[in-house]
Amino acid sequence: MGQAEGHRMKIVCVSIDRFAAAIEVREHPELLALPVIIGGFPNERKPVFECSVEAANLDITPGMPLRQAHHICPDAVFIPLDTHKYTQAFDEVLDILDLFSPTIEPDALGRAFLDGSGLEGLFGPDKKLAEHIGSEIFHRTHLEPRIGIASNKLVAGTAADTASPAHPSVIEKGAEKEFLAPLPVKILPLSEETRRRFDLLGLRTVGQIAHLPLDALASQFGEEGVLAHRLANGKDERPLIPRARPAVLEQELCGENPLDTLDELLVALAKLLDGLIPALKARNQVCGQIRLCFHLDGTGSWQESITLKEPTDSQQAILTMLRHRLETMHLPGRITDVHLCLAQLGGEEARQDSLFSRERSRQEERLKRAAKHLHTRFGQNPLKKVVPVDPGSRIPERRSILTDYNP
Repeated sequence: MGQAEGHRMKIVCVSIDRFAAAIEVREHPELLALPVIIGGFPNERKPVFECSVEAANLDITPGMPLRQAHHICPDAVFIPLDTHKYTQAFDEVLDILDLFSPTIEPDALGRAFLDGSGLEGLFGPDKKLAEHIGSEIFHRTHLEPRIGIASNKLVAGTAADTASPAHPSVIEKGAEKEFLAPLPVKILPLSEETRRRFDLLGLRTVGQIAHLPLDALASQFGEEGVLAHRLANGKDERPLIPRARPAVLEQELCGENPLDTLDELLVALAKLLDGLIPALKARNQVCGQIRLCFHLDGTGSWQESITLKEPTDSQQAILTMLRHRLETMHLPGRITDVHLCLAQLGGEEARQDSLFSRERSRQEERLKRAAKHLHTRFGQNPLKKVVPVDPGSRIPERRSILTDYNP
């Protein structure tokens, strides 16, 4: 089904080049400007997962055997594959995008689409929106995204590919066909066989396909021919498929030295919460249950679940709850690994029932937090408060006024 007449669909594509390599360089700055190959070590029978631009310039490609990559570039830095680390880092980026739109579709590691329709009222023109998204991602992650904005996924994604971190690419409605025309056919999401046949026929640019009669493409290529014609003319009706939110947020800490004291354990838990709480708040959620798992030095493991009386996103409240619980227990051994999980996640509404049943101080704290979330998401605080002016007036409009709520 197409978009309603007069409604402009706006898709934003956020792409971080060579995401896994970028994460490794972020953790190990000494790797900057070096050829980095991710996937394992040269003696392993494994493929290259990803590589830095320096390695790519030496003709290293994903899927290539590590041994071959080592033969081409023996001086490269080889790094084992850590998909959990890269996925967790990408989830942090997706959580940041949640601040701008509730509809986020991960496309590949380091690349996502979001629905930008209607955001001009909050962030201004499209270029300003792109700059705001890029700035937020860089500020929180130190990663530099390329951003493209257009009326559909194909054009937005291609725009991001042609953009640079400093200069986002915005393709206006109606300019899609012209933008795509000089680009190679390989940008179209078609089968390898169809691309090969296009190449044999000398059809190597998107513009060449766009100018062919639809009937001719349909008779020669069937449904893919029809799809190719539609895409080449800048029409892509694929909807965004929102990501499924994980039911829990979790992190693990593996220390070099076992933890012997409560204070050491609390420091480790605080470090884990430093990563979990921002992700929780970015999703505008609260936690209803804490799950702990400790691996003990040579004696197995210990697990515990703590259900909170009131869901919260307060790091201090969660840490205080953990302290109280840990002070009452005795572990049979030293702790080698700490796994912390925030579960029973819900939205702000999960705790609104108590907003007016608690003491005034808690009400104010909740309102302040809600105002902060609204300001972060929309760039302004829409909350108002009623201020009595002349309660005894016979004219209702004179009894009170609405003013901005500024906590």
